[in-house]
Amino acid sequence: MLSVRNSAPKHINIIINSTIYLFIVYYELYCISFIERKFSLKHVKRFFLIPLLLSIISYFFITNSESSRIATMSLSVSIMYMLSSYVLLTKKGKTKIQHLTGFIFGIISILILTRTIGALYINGVEMYSKNYIMVIPLVFFLILNLIFPLLLIFILKEKDNLKLSQVIKSKDKFFSIIAHDLKGPLGGLQQIGELLWLNNITDEKREKLTKSLYQNSKTTFNLLDNLLKWANTNAGVIIYKPNQLNLSKIILSNINLFNSQVKLKNINLSCNFEQDLFVYADYDMVDTIIRNLISNAIKFTTTNGKIEIILEEFDTNKNICTVAIVDNGVGINKETQLKIFEINSTISTFGTNNEKGTGLGLKLCKEFLTINKGSIKIKSNLKKGTCMSISLPIENK
Repeated sequence: MLSVRNSAPKHINIIINSTIYLFIVYYELYCISFIERKFSLKHVKRFFLIPLLLSIISYFFITNSESSRIATMSLSVSIMYMLSSYVLLTKKGKTKIQHLTGFIFGIISILILTRTIGALYINGVEMYSKNYIMVIPLVFFLILNLIFPLLLIFILKEKDNLKLSQVIKSKDKFFSIIAHDLKGPLGGLQQIGELLWLNNITDEKREKLTKSLYQNSKTTFNLLDNLLKWANTNAGVIIYKPNQLNLSKIILSNINLFNSQVKLKNINLSCNFEQDLFVYADYDMVDTIIRNLISNAIKFTTTNGKIEIILEEFDTNKNICTVAIVDNGVGINKETQLKIFEINSTISTFGTNNEKGTGLGLKLCKEFLTINKGSIKIKSNLKKGTCMSISLPIENK
């Protein structure tokens, strides 16, 4: 700022200095308000325009007098602090220390506004004026700015503690699911194995036991697969690698995967579209989502039932592709629908053939869709069926 003071023309000098000063203040407030730990070039590009715009607007109100320049710059800074105060005091999910910071920002905004008024109504005010109306707000402003680093440290610590608490809860949930839901299928497999080992059972009984063995092993495999992926997602092991994917091929591949289960229950599983549907998402995550939703539909559809995968919406203007898995199965009650995607809720129900589940599959679907900037909706009526709609972006925008 000092280097361009005498080298650049006066008007350009004012805009450059104003922009640099406003940007520094704005970026500091942004980092504290939204807890940005690292300097990000992406944010610099995004938020550089706002200080530049304020600086250009301020320039038109700046005359040759020092007092009007002080007033304009102080007013711009006051507005910034007021906006940050509003964000910290009104937005959900903020911690107590962030709320305290919001109050401090509000006080600073009022102090700087006082300096603005002083610069406008006191004659002959200069940048380093000793008038108490100009000095007192500046002194308090500097003192409070010295507190910001401490506040930021406490905010980060509080955020880390909350995150750690959530991780511990997720870990406890993970182990409780393993302890509860693996015990049943594995115990069932052991019992079936013991019965099949006996030679004095009828062929009819052997066939039933073999069918149960298949269902139990399939359930156990799906459970382990979902648990592993859910644990990896929470641990940050799964890496999000989006690409242009052909959603139709993924759906058809999963339909073929469930051929044997569909035949066992004599279910009509079909897809009402054949054209290629390209979406921008991670292949493994989308494949897991489709597999879980089809598996759930089969589980809760009665023998001789029907499952249809339909294209609900494909809008390039909205950048959205919505596909629904619709069944005419047992349906889901309203109370369960409200809790079905919550990780802290334990909803484990049996399918129409007593297939056991954990309710983890749908939670995993929601997490994966959120990562892929998508969404999931559920519509269901008891004894009439369920419609699970998933939306994904068509392009990377």
